[in-house]
Amino acid sequence: MTEHTQNAKTSWQSLFRFGYTAPWITFSIYLVQTLAILFASSYPLTTEEWFLQFQQNTILGMLYLNAFDMFSIATLGLLYLALYIALRLENQSYMTIAAFFVFLGITLFVSVRADMFTAILSLSRQYAAAATEAQQARLLAAGDAIKATIRATPETTGFLFLAFGGMLISMVMINSDRFSKATAGIGILGGIVTIANHICLIIAPNIANLLLPVNGLLWLVWWLLTGRSLYRLSKTSAKQIST
Repeated sequence: MTEHTQNAKTSWQSLFRFGYTAPWITFSIYLVQTLAILFASSYPLTTEEWFLQFQQNTILGMLYLNAFDMFSIATLGLLYLALYIALRLENQSYMTIAAFFVFLGITLFVSVRADMFTAILSLSRQYAAAATEAQQARLLAAGDAIKATIRATPETTGFLFLAFGGMLISMVMINSDRFSKATAGIGILGGIVTIANHICLIIAPNIANLLLPVNGLLWLVWWLLTGRSLYRLSKTSAKQIST
């Protein structure tokens, strides 16, 4: 075995370790945000309360707004990249298509969430500096428009693309002996539920509200299970990783 080959295989093992860590970072961020909302002493409801919250405590406002989702979803890119490396030889076409949708989804999700956060923060600062009630009213109206597009969980087009990519990966995964059939099944089911959730947002919002927590739980479990499999791969021999 040449030194170049050994270094390449060691590099994949390192990527698998980063891929294993990513879901736990995401889980930790989700947990902190959820606890912050559950134990909030005065959770902001109106646009004016949101503005005041950002003026008083920006970090807490970010937690309430789930603004840290942009970091957790971006970090998951390491998980999906590691999955691409682990499964690319099983079905290169499907994995390439999946990678396209995954990274398109991450880009859209992060950019939209970042735009929402920066817009709310900017309006909050302008509201604090407004000299007249008319100026405040205009800023509140702008805040209402932005707040109407913000959800407590990722219901964006970016997350839909991300879920579709994860479903394709799971379809490849089901034929691999490196990942369990149960993990693949959860990913496929998660993709179906996510697609159904987005359709219901248009035609049956009440059903969408029921599907939303199921959707989030399925993907959280899938991320953690695939991460565990990547951790096992990082411990396998270099020969097993390269084949």
